[in-house]
Amino acid sequence: MTGDKAINVLVIGAGAYVSGRGTPGYGTVLPALCEWQRRGLPIGEVFIAATRASSVREAETRLASLNETMGTDIRLRTFPDEGEDIQCYERALNEIPKPACAIVVVPDHLHSRVARDCLRANTHTLVVKPLTPTVKEARELIALQEKHGLYGAVEFHKRLDRANLKLKEVLDKGKLGDPLYFIVEYSQRKSIPQEAFVSWVERTNIFQYLGVHYVDIIYFATGARPVRAMALGQKGWLKDQGIDTYDAVHGTIEWARPGKRTFFSYIFTNWVDPETTSGMSDQRIKVIGTKGRIESDQKRRGILVVTDEGGIEEPNPDFCSTYPVDSGYLSYQGYGIDSIHTFLQDVIELEEGHITINDLENLRPTFKDSLCSTAVVEAVNKSLARDGSWVEVEL
Repeated sequence: MTGDKAINVLVIGAGAYVSGRGTPGYGTVLPALCEWQRRGLPIGEVFIAATRASSVREAETRLASLNETMGTDIRLRTFPDEGEDIQCYERALNEIPKPACAIVVVPDHLHSRVARDCLRANTHTLVVKPLTPTVKEARELIALQEKHGLYGAVEFHKRLDRANLKLKEVLDKGKLGDPLYFIVEYSQRKSIPQEAFVSWVERTNIFQYLGVHYVDIIYFATGARPVRAMALGQKGWLKDQGIDTYDAVHGTIEWARPGKRTFFSYIFTNWVDPETTSGMSDQRIKVIGTKGRIESDQKRRGILVVTDEGGIEEPNPDFCSTYPVDSGYLSYQGYGIDSIHTFLQDVIELEEGHITINDLENLRPTFKDSLCSTAVVEAVNKSLARDGSWVEVEL
């Protein structure tokens, strides 16, 4: 159920995930907002704040193209007007009419500061993963959110992937018996650290940026709590390119469930895949239990496209893809779109009094629910700094 109240939306950030900057596509956030309007759902003013005026001008250009192909008329109020201003989002927060929500899409190390300012401005807030790199920062945000009576969530869109929902169902029904171990392989192309995130890539790592998705999925699918973690990293190719971050990080986490056996997860991540790989992400998960196994190839979704221009491509039709509709325009569909829409719907229903924030605690990746994944990220980072020693997960 979605009410009639229009919500004003502030997007903080204007990079690849917002508008497709640096890619041939349009990202996920702007298509999701256009799709929301295309479906006739209520939306108020849309603001976008970035570090540079050139970034928001590019976002406006891409939005114009989206409006044309989708039959929508979303318009932006943008910040800054000219030059560069890293604090311009604060002015946007002061000017956006309430009720409002913010979608925070900034580098990892800025999540805490930007989300904090959004909450202090009485704005419901969605943050891209991870919530924060440290438990201390996450706890501060949870306390602030509770103090102001606001909704805070993390954009863990993989919870809405049908492949992962099927995995959760199989585990919930006990078909695999007791889980023994999870194996995850997740990687992306070299252009991500070399180009898309080059300005801040040395302040994160591939596990924190990418592997955290599957930490959350394991927590979501099993209800288990992480006990301890260890990780080893490899620096080589990126270091040779003058980028001081890990090519690959391999994390091991021990998990516990009340009254049941512990199990382990092994998460192998890298972002040095060739640019010629058939998908932006190569991802798969395997779960072995005492009564069976489940394997999920989340790159090969059953579609293969081969062209002179693009070579061999294996698109994921389930994440954020265009589909023709009867109107003759294009529709964006997939779990990436659904994730943004779920947040908007929740905010509207909260504002209309149909639900409470407590109602969402066991249904969504709230700030509190996302503390688990942040705690694992922090433990993994500590283990990397300690040459792979085991680190207790502090929850």
